[in-house]
Amino acid sequence: MMIMILLTMVTMSIVFPMMKHPLSMGLVLLIQTLLTAIMSGLIINTFWFSYMLFIVLLGGMLVLFIYMASIASNEKFMFSIKITATITMLMMTSTVIWMYSDKLMGSSGMSSSIKLIENDQMLSLQKFFSTQSISITIMMVTYLLITMIAVTYVVNIFEGPMRKKY
Repeated sequence: MMIMILLTMVTMSIVFPMMKHPLSMGLVLLIQTLLTAIMSGLIINTFWFSYMLFIVLLGGMLVLFIYMASIASNEKFMFSIKITATITMLMMTSTVIWMYSDKLMGSSGMSSSIKLIENDQMLSLQKFFSTQSISITIMMVTYLLITMIAVTYVVNIFEGPMRKKY
C-alpha cells in the first residue's frame, strides 16, 4: 500500500511541471497533499496530524481557487494529449513496479524497514506536544496571531477589493 502511494506521489511530482492551467496545477497539488496526509497517517499510526495538514492545505487551495476563478474566469480548460499519454505511461510503469516490488526489494529490503517505522512508538503524536516543546508551540501560535492581526491592518476593508473593476 505504501509503495503504491509513493509511486503515485512520484508520478504526480513528475506531471506537475507539465501542467499549464492553474486549475490542473491545483488538482495535482491537492492529490499530492492527500497522498502525503495518507502516508504520514500510516507512518505515525494516527491520522490526527494528517487530517490537520490536509485541512490547512485545503483551505489555502480554496483561497487560490477563488483568486484564480476571479482573474481567469473565462479561460478554457483543455486536456493535452501529450500530458495524458505521459500520465498513462507513468501510471502503467508504477503499476508494474508495484506488482514486482517484492521481487525487486527482496525480503530484507525496504518493506522491513517500513514495518519498523510503523511499529516505532517514538513517532507518536503525543511527543509533538510534550512539555519540552510547549514553549516552541506557544511561540508559533503567538507568531501566527500577530501575523493575522498585521494582515488585517494592512488590508483596509473600506478601500474595497485590491483588484480594480473596469
